[in-house]
Amino acid sequence: MKFSPFVERIAGQGVAAWDIHHAAFDAASQGEDVIILSVGDPDFATPPFITDAAVNALHAGDSHYTEIAGRPALREAIAARYSRTLARPLAADNVIIVPGAQNALFISSLCLLQAGDEVLVLDPMYVTYEATLKASGATLVRVPCSAEAGFRLNPSLLAAAITPRTRAIFFSNPNNPTGVVLDLQELQAIADLAIAHDLWVVVDEVYESLVFDGQYHSLAALPGMAQRCIVIGSLSKSHAMTGWRIGWLIAPVQMVQHAETLLLSMMYG
Repeated sequence: MKFSPFVERIAGQGVAAWDIHHAAFDAASQGEDVIILSVGDPDFATPPFITDAAVNALHAGDSHYTEIAGRPALREAIAARYSRTLARPLAADNVIIVPGAQNALFISSLCLLQAGDEVLVLDPMYVTYEATLKASGATLVRVPCSAEAGFRLNPSLLAAAITPRTRAIFFSNPNNPTGVVLDLQELQAIADLAIAHDLWVVVDEVYESLVFDGQYHSLAALPGMAQRCIVIGSLSKSHAMTGWRIGWLIAPVQMVQHAETLLLSMMYG
């Protein structure tokens, strides 16, 4: 029996890299003294006030379908939070709730990219990016941030990687796995290139709340980025809720509408 070429696109080194995680997880489950460094999972439980609220809601019968894009009150709260941090007005229509940041990455890939496109990724990158972006049919182009340079962005290398087929730039900030936090000058260089070449930029800010040295800057706050930048966030790291799978996508209204259609097909709320 034949399978779609899709199954080949989502295979590769990135997927194979998870083998070491599975081996470590299995060893830990057998009682071996193993420190698992493959995933960013807090070593403490979700705070009790969150768990208690969820348990009480379930006991109260809150176990039915939600709105496809997420509950309005939650979308409004996230919009208000980002209105402050990005210093520009956002509404619930700019927010969609998804089952974790990984789902937001996949939605962004399918809504922005197609076969024949190229997508630039700052490398080292999170291990799921390879399969997530290649799922769209686009070609993944790695822009190296070398160890010799402290894993920091070299804007000239990013500029040199842009071709007429380039459609978008994806990166995490703070970076997973290096922990590098891009400064304002580096972010401005990305913004300038995105504007000059009419590119989308998807920034994965899952580790935003874990910046303890200096000030964190979001690419989405820079001039000219409101209509071309998608911000991905979640509660996994900030609230030790990795298993709860709650994330969001901040984007222009039309992108959110497309994401809602895709989410209806994938998750139905």
